[in-house]
Amino acid sequence: MRITDAMLAQRVINSINDSKARLGELQKILSTGKKVNKPSDDPLRISSIFNFKKELQEIDQYLRNAETASSWIDVATQTLTQVSEVLNSARTIALRESNATATPESNRASAQEVRNLKTQLLNLANASFAGKYIFSGTKTLTRPFDDEGNYNGDSGEIRVQIEDRQTIPINTPGNNIFQGEEDVFSVLSDLESALTSNDTQRISSQIEKIDRCLGQIHRWEGEFGGRGKRVEIFKSRLNDQMVGLTKLLSTIEDADMIKVVIELQHAGAAYEAALYAGRGIMQYTLIDFWK
Repeated sequence: MRITDAMLAQRVINSINDSKARLGELQKILSTGKKVNKPSDDPLRISSIFNFKKELQEIDQYLRNAETASSWIDVATQTLTQVSEVLNSARTIALRESNATATPESNRASAQEVRNLKTQLLNLANASFAGKYIFSGTKTLTRPFDDEGNYNGDSGEIRVQIEDRQTIPINTPGNNIFQGEEDVFSVLSDLESALTSNDTQRISSQIEKIDRCLGQIHRWEGEFGGRGKRVEIFKSRLNDQMVGLTKLLSTIEDADMIKVVIELQHAGAAYEAALYAGRGIMQYTLIDFWK
């Protein structure tokens, strides 16, 4: 087969273009730090990268859900701790005013204290987080308890997804917490009434009811505390998965920059050599043509 000058020139041009294309690819890899920058670079690798990134996005969403759940549960737990403190204060008053040293004057003063405690308790029962009431069931924009202690929420439960097919409740309807075995608002109202009427026997009878209220609140404190621990376990697991997948993605997607720099130097030298060779051959064929 005879190799013509045109064929020789075309081969030179093709060699120069190939070298230039390779140089461009390496420059792009160097600028992005990624082995592949478009699907045609490596379809199988791109597919793996896409799947890993999708899984990382899901984990990131679960982590954000878990953070929300953790914050909501923490607010509920802290609120119930304060409720326990209010009830303990009411118990101390009941003990103090149920003994023989109590007087009508001290009872009236204590009745005012209990009235203030009831207001404080009502504010705690209507606690909110991020603009939503935490004890009103799914009616989070509705104030759960009115000034008389009547419940206006519903019995719904809010569940947050913190893993694939895994959800956790972050709330409990307020009537279950504050009006379960004992109605804490009614107990404090009865104590206030007994103090106002100087009824020592009634004052004394409220102590046992307050103890039951405390037990009721403590049980819910424990329930929310357990939920909080579960969320922390899931958060730790999700963070571990995030780190592992990120490392795996890096091995597939990220380029070895030292290797790329070396290859870039070689590609640059090859391109320069192709240009130099091309100039020689093209000059020769042109002179030969004029002969």
